[in-house]
Amino acid sequence: MPVTRSDEPKVSKREFVQRVSKRAGLSLRTTQLAYDAIFEEILDLVNAGNRVTLTGFGKFYAQPHKGHNVVLNIRDDPHARGQVDDYAVLKFSATREVNKKVTVTPRSRDDESRQRSNE
Repeated sequence: MPVTRSDEPKVSKREFVQRVSKRAGLSLRTTQLAYDAIFEEILDLVNAGNRVTLTGFGKFYAQPHKGHNVVLNIRDDPHARGQVDDYAVLKFSATREVNKKVTVTPRSRDDESRQRSNE
């Protein structure tokens, strides 16, 4: 299960759009419209059953998951059960070239264990 790291810096949508606007030399409004259009189009295409490949960057696709039984509100009723229907999640797979450009040093498992024990 992925570990959520509260110490990782995060970039908000607003900050991201501002940075792209500055880099591209476009107005904030134009950049916001492009951002919204790009991600809406990706979702529309994936929802229609397409795999969206951005050559040189990566691909977006739906990954189906089977439904399963779950335990509901175990504190109130340890015998309460429910069913999650089949569902899909949006996945992204970067190209090898893009992955080579990622320069963040991965944290070791010891660092992660220390971080969790300090929380």
